[in-house]
Amino acid sequence: MMRVAITFLTVAISLFLTSPASVSAHDHEHRSHMQASKPLSGTSIYNLTSRWTNQDRKSVMLDSLRGEPVVVTMAYTSCKDICPMIVADMVAIEDRLKESSPTKIRFAFFSIDSAVDTPERLKAYAEDRGLDPAHWTLYHGDDKAVRELAAALGVRYRRDASGGFDHSAIISLLDADGSIVFQQPDAQVKAEEMVKEIEALSKPMAR
Repeated sequence: MMRVAITFLTVAISLFLTSPASVSAHDHEHRSHMQASKPLSGTSIYNLTSRWTNQDRKSVMLDSLRGEPVVVTMAYTSCKDICPMIVADMVAIEDRLKESSPTKIRFAFFSIDSAVDTPERLKAYAEDRGLDPAHWTLYHGDDKAVRELAAALGVRYRRDASGGFDHSAIISLLDADGSIVFQQPDAQVKAEEMVKEIEALSKPMAR
């Protein structure tokens, strides 16, 4: 009788471990591990070793964004000119994606102003503009980190006479491994083209 009970228990455990939910969780963990261990392309910005602090005061490296496509910009919170339009463009992209498909995408705002844009300020900025923390991350870095990332993204910036910054208005789309696959060089450009690029990029990931 004891032998039958042990045999039944063994079969039950085997069925549980090979159930769809268990296999799915195992496959997801396996895929995540494989992606993290995959070497980065030489064009990936995730090769940069600078550290950043997000709006929740967590210190991270750029490769913390690895795994999903990311829409990226560099701007600063006290900007009253082009930066609000850049963020509005990114929100428009987010809204269009919600309408068209449940595509997984992240949005990243890297501040140019390392002196003023503290994590607390970035958090308040995100809350004031209704940026969903489930999809948006805002980053503060030191001057070196800002210079490195700006060079990698092709963003030019310099201090202006008022204490702000003149800078490029560029929105970049990165693939899951941090390589630039598309750039929108001007603010207030229609979101359709970026949305098409994101959806095209996401299709191979869904298969």
